[in-house]
Amino acid sequence: MVFVPSRYNFVVQGDGPSAALFNAFSGGLMILEGRDAGELGAVLLQPGLKFAGDEFSPDLLARLRAGGYLVPESRDEVAEIRERFWRARGEAPVVITVTTTMDCNLACYYCYEERSASRLKTGEIDKLVTLALESVAASRRPALHIDWYGGEPLLNLEFIEKASMALQAACASKGIAFVSSIISNGSLWPDDVESFIARHRVRQVQISFDGLKAHHDKRRRYRRLHRPTGGSAQPSSFDRAVALVDRLVTCVRVDLRFNVDRENLEDLLPFLDFARSRHWFDADFPAVFQPARLAAYSQSSSFMRPLELTIAEFDDARAQVRKNTGGIAAVEESEVPDGFPYPKTTVCAALADHSAVLGADGSIYRCGLQVGEQGRAVGNLHDNSPSRRKGASVLNSKDGEWWQSFDPTQQPTCSSCSFLPICWGGCPKKHLEQDQHSLREQGRYWRSNLPRLIAQAAGFASGPRDTEFSEAVQFRISTDSVDEPRC
Repeated sequence: MVFVPSRYNFVVQGDGPSAALFNAFSGGLMILEGRDAGELGAVLLQPGLKFAGDEFSPDLLARLRAGGYLVPESRDEVAEIRERFWRARGEAPVVITVTTTMDCNLACYYCYEERSASRLKTGEIDKLVTLALESVAASRRPALHIDWYGGEPLLNLEFIEKASMALQAACASKGIAFVSSIISNGSLWPDDVESFIARHRVRQVQISFDGLKAHHDKRRRYRRLHRPTGGSAQPSSFDRAVALVDRLVTCVRVDLRFNVDRENLEDLLPFLDFARSRHWFDADFPAVFQPARLAAYSQSSSFMRPLELTIAEFDDARAQVRKNTGGIAAVEESEVPDGFPYPKTTVCAALADHSAVLGADGSIYRCGLQVGEQGRAVGNLHDNSPSRRKGASVLNSKDGEWWQSFDPTQQPTCSSCSFLPICWGGCPKKHLEQDQHSLREQGRYWRSNLPRLIAQAAGFASGPRDTEFSEAVQFRISTDSVDEPRC
C-alpha cells in the first residue's frame, strides 16, 4: 500500500528537540522527540510525498496511521469531510430561535437590528408550537431547544411566559425534552429571577456588557420611550445588569459577553477584576467570560469597520485576558469553545436541517443575524400549506436554496484549505454575502492562533509566541483554478 501525508497535518516546534504533530482531520496530537523530530515533521507537511511504509519502524508507522498523519494514497479526505458535514446537518439538535420583539429599551450605537414595534402575539403561540413539534418530528430527535431572542426579548415578557408554558406542555405530551436559553441586555428582568429560570427551564443566559459603568452606560443608553420612571435615581443599564448577574450565577450558567472595540478596550481587563470581585467566577454556577470583537455583522452595520480591532489586536487582547484570569475563570473563544481545535462535528443552527429562526413579524429565517432584513426570510409562521411543513417553502425565497445547498467542501478556497476540518468555512452568512473581508479574517485567525492552541495542548512551556502558519501551510495543493481571494 502507498501512503501519503495527510493534507491536514500541522507541526509546531517545542522547546529543545521536540515537535507537536497535529492532524486537523482526526484531532490527533503526537509529540515527536529526538534530533530527527523537526525533519520528520517537515516531511509530513508535504502531501505530495509517497511512502511504501518500510521507511518507518513498524511502531511509528502504526502511530502515524492511527493518528491520520499518514493516509492511503487513494483516500479522499475532502470527500470524508463532506460526508461528516452533511451528517452533522441532518443530526443537529432542533433549535428554534424566537424573536419575541424587534424593539429594545437600549440604544447601542453598533446595533445591526432594525428596531420596530413588531412583536409576536399570544394568538400566534399555537402556530409556534406546531412549528416546533413538526421540526422535532422531522429530526427524529426527541429534544427541543428554544432560544429567546430580540431586540430585547423580555420586552415581550407576556409572550415568553405563555409560549414557554405551551411549548413545555406540548413537549411533555410527546416525550420531548425541553430546554431554553436567553440572550438579553439584563435591564428588564422580572423580580422573581430564580423562579423565572426554573419555570422556563433556562439552562443558559447571555448578558452583554460594553465595559465598566462609564463606557457601558454611555454606549447602552435607555431609549426615550423606555426610560425608567424616577429619573437619575433609577439604576442605570449597567447597574441593572450587574445586579441581575449577581442573582443568575446562583442558579444558571451565565455567559458574560464583553463587546470590545477600539473605544472600550481599556476596560477589558478591569472588567475581569470587577467580575472577580463580585465572585461571578467562583459562584454556584461559575460565569463564562466571552470576549467578542465588535464588527460589521450585517450589511447595515458596515459603519463599524473603522472601530473594529484587527484580528491581531483582538487576539492580543484575548491573550491578555487568558493571562489575567490565570485559569480562575473560563474564557471561551467562539472559534474553539472547547479550548482545543477538535475537528468539527456540529453545525451552527443556520445550517441545521430542522432548526429555524422566527422573526417578530412571523417571518422564518435561517440565520438570527438576518432577522428583519428584507428579502432574507425563507418562510412564514402563517403559511399553513403542506409545502411549509415539508420544508419546500425554503426553496421559494431569494436565498433559501443557497442555505439548503451550502457546503464548504465545495467552495474553491475552503476545499483547498488545510483548516477545513476545524473551520468548515466559518460563518456561512459571510459566504452568502460574499464578504471577502470577513472570510479572509477567518483564515488569519487560524494562521495566527492554531500554533498557540497546538503548543498549549502539547504542554510546551513557552509556546510559539510570535509564530503563525503561512499561507503556504494553509494551502498545500495546486489551486491554479481558484479565482476567489485567499482567506
